[in-house]
Amino acid sequence: MTDRLRAAVVGLGWWGRHITETLDASRLIDVVGVAEPDLDRVAAFAESRGLHVDTNLSATLEDPRIDAVIIATPHLLHEEQVLAAAGAGKHVFCEKPLALTAEAARRMLAACRSRGLVLGVGHERRFEGAMEEAARMTRSGQLGTLLLIESNWSHNHFVGTTPSTWRQDPVQAPAGMLTALGVHITDLYQSVAGRVAEVDARTSHRSSQFPADDVLSVHFRFASGVLGVMSNLATTPFYGRLSVFGDQGWAEVTETSNVDVPEPARLSWRGMDEEIHTRSYPHQDSVLANLEQWASAALGLGCYRFTADELVHNVEILEAIVRSTESGSVEKVG
Repeated sequence: MTDRLRAAVVGLGWWGRHITETLDASRLIDVVGVAEPDLDRVAAFAESRGLHVDTNLSATLEDPRIDAVIIATPHLLHEEQVLAAAGAGKHVFCEKPLALTAEAARRMLAACRSRGLVLGVGHERRFEGAMEEAARMTRSGQLGTLLLIESNWSHNHFVGTTPSTWRQDPVQAPAGMLTALGVHITDLYQSVAGRVAEVDARTSHRSSQFPADDVLSVHFRFASGVLGVMSNLATTPFYGRLSVFGDQGWAEVTETSNVDVPEPARLSWRGMDEEIHTRSYPHQDSVLANLEQWASAALGLGCYRFTADELVHNVEILEAIVRSTESGSVEKVG
């Protein structure tokens, strides 16, 4: 077994390029190829980095030099591409959401598990320093009995893009900004509060700057009895806040930019001593940290922090939120 993973990036749009550039700093992953149907659009970028481009995924999967693929394609392609990669014996890292249905996520995981392959997912929020500390404080009982989690995670990065793009297609990106932003937060929620029992979600189209629903608000009830609230907006300048409340204290993470911008995050907390503590966390590349932990697991050097149950359950939460926005009712999860 080699000590580095040779990978191909599948889909060289905005995020696929960011991943490719991010991996320049990797100790464990070498990007050696690209799979992208639009050769003209990516030729200059690939040539500047010395990357071979295949215009179809099957050619990439047949390449014996490649150990793994990193999928950064539209959501509806994820299942087919992960199954194809697993069938070819390649480890897979798939951008979020892993799938749009829990059944698809189960098939993807089963295909990888049956071949002894590691399936990673692009939920990098779990790797941010301030988020990790807030999660530690919650799990350790430092905040007492957990009562409520709430957040607003929003940005306007897609304002001005072509309305026909897949990111604004309600079939591929249902429930407003859920698949762009919300699935990161629901992953964080389940990682500290456990399984979600039911959701009550609403969307609204308020701004002419966005062609689809631009407001999403969700109420959660967890199996433990903890409650939660989440908002995602599509036209407000970047705003990131996650707050956790217990009966012995609270903690709040605030951020001013997306993960691809090197700006610090802030963690504030208050316990029974009533003093408000604040700590700044310098930017760390959480995208790289996630990819490297996946690669470490694929190389047999370590473990990956996402369990199969968590990967499936986050898609179950997504499905329930979408159903609730359509029905206007509370929906059970899973």
